[in-house]
Amino acid sequence: MQIKNINPKNLQKPRIIGVIKLVLFVACVYFIFDKLQSQSIEIAEIQLPDGFGYTLGFVSILMFINWFLEALRWKVSLQQFEAISMKEAWQVILVGLALNWALPFTTGDLIARISRQQDKFQATAAAMLNRGIMLILTLLLGLYGMSYLAQKYDWNGWFVIALLIGIPIMRRLFKNPINHFLKYFKELSGKMLFRLISLSFLRYTVFVFQFYLLLNSFIPEHATNLIIAGIGWIFLVRSVLPLFFGGVGVREASGIFFFQPYVSQIELVIVPIFLIWFINTVIPSIVGLMFLVKHKPLYAN
Repeated sequence: MQIKNINPKNLQKPRIIGVIKLVLFVACVYFIFDKLQSQSIEIAEIQLPDGFGYTLGFVSILMFINWFLEALRWKVSLQQFEAISMKEAWQVILVGLALNWALPFTTGDLIARISRQQDKFQATAAAMLNRGIMLILTLLLGLYGMSYLAQKYDWNGWFVIALLIGIPIMRRLFKNPINHFLKYFKELSGKMLFRLISLSFLRYTVFVFQFYLLLNSFIPEHATNLIIAGIGWIFLVRSVLPLFFGGVGVREASGIFFFQPYVSQIELVIVPIFLIWFINTVIPSIVGLMFLVKHKPLYAN
C-alpha cells in the first residue's frame, strides 16, 4: 500500500461520523434524563403488567422468526447468480448485526453480506435492493407517524416540505443502483421481485407486531393507531440517524418525543423500547459476534 496515495480527507470522514454519533447519543441521553427528572420518575419502581412474562416470551419467539425471514430474504435475492444455504445466510445476517455496532448507517450489515460473496457487484446490488424495499416500508410507516406529529405540533407545512424533498431523494436512491449494477436488475424476474417484496412485508409486519405487543402491554388504554404511528416514527428516526451503541438513547428519545403528549407516565414507553432493542438487536448481535470471531478471515476480504 502506498501511503502517499491516501487522501487525508477520507481519513477524517470516520472521525466526523463518530463525533456526530457521540453528540447525538449524549443529546438523546440528556433529553431522556431531563424528562425523567422533571417528572420525578424512578425506572426501578416500574411494575410490570400482569402476564407480561408470556408477552415477553412470545416476542422473543418472534425474534427468531424475524431474523429467519431476513436470512431467507438474503438467500432469495442471491439465488439467481450465487446460491447460498440458509445456514450461510443466517450467519451473514447475524455477523452484520454485530458489525453495525461499530459502523454507521448499518454499513456493517452491508460489509458482512458482500464480503462472503464471490461477485461483489452483484451482491452489492442484491443488498441495495433488500435495503431499498425495507426503506420504503419504513418511510411509509414513518410518514404515518409524522402525520400524527404534524397534527399535534402543527407541522403541516413542514410535513408537506418533507414529502416534496423526500420523493426526489427516493427516486435518486433507486436510480443509482440501476445505473451502476444494471446486470443484476436486468436479470431480476418479476416473480423474484414479488417474492422479495412479500418476504420484506412479512418481516416488517413481524417486528412491528413485536413492538406493538410490548407497548400495548404498558399502555393498553391507548388506541392501536396511535401505537402503530409511534412505532413508525421511532423506526424512521432510527433509520435516518447515525447510531451509537446500537441506537441506545435515540430510540428512547424519539419515543418520548412522540408519546409525551399522549402518555402521562413516559417511563411506560421507555421500558418496552429498551426491551425491543435488547431482544431484537443485542441478543442476535452477541450470537453474530461469536460467528465473527470464529470466521473472522472470511469477513476480512
